[in-house]
Amino acid sequence: MRILLSGLSGTGSTTAAERIAADLGLRYIYGGQIFRDLAEEREISLEELAESLERDQETERDLDRRLIAAGMNDNVLVEGRTIGWIFPRDVEATRIWLTCDLQERLCRVQGREHHPRSAENLLRREASDNRRYRALYGIEPEDFSPFDLVLDTTRLSVDEVVNKIEAFVGNGVPDQVPLTPR
Repeated sequence: MRILLSGLSGTGSTTAAERIAADLGLRYIYGGQIFRDLAEEREISLEELAESLERDQETERDLDRRLIAAGMNDNVLVEGRTIGWIFPRDVEATRIWLTCDLQERLCRVQGREHHPRSAENLLRREASDNRRYRALYGIEPEDFSPFDLVLDTTRLSVDEVVNKIEAFVGNGVPDQVPLTPR
């Protein structure tokens, strides 16, 4: 089994990914940790790293190659913002995108980071990400066509999100899960 899970900050992708990987006995690869480790190595903020990657495409490609390589293993869940778009189409994988209302995402991010400027930083970082992904891969942030499942987490508990995803990957049929057609 190979699951590729993506979503913007505050959609619950990390929380869901950790639970699903544990429940299904999958190796968990967290793309955000690779990104955070690189920022720490360079002694800069996540926002500064994201903005620097607009000028340093090779570092971005290297990060993405690492995620793809990790995803080539069996029994793995890879969580990363772009993984659903950039992972090879000829390799079997279930691609899932989590979405959430912007206000709810901002509340969640501010709640976990306890930082008054979180919302501004979040939006600035996402804008930077979108510019990079469009330039590098031609990704349009509102094009979910590569994904098998698009799930809105705005009004769902973590348990509900996990249960819906596990039901989907378990039998390929969503349990009243809103889907975006492929």
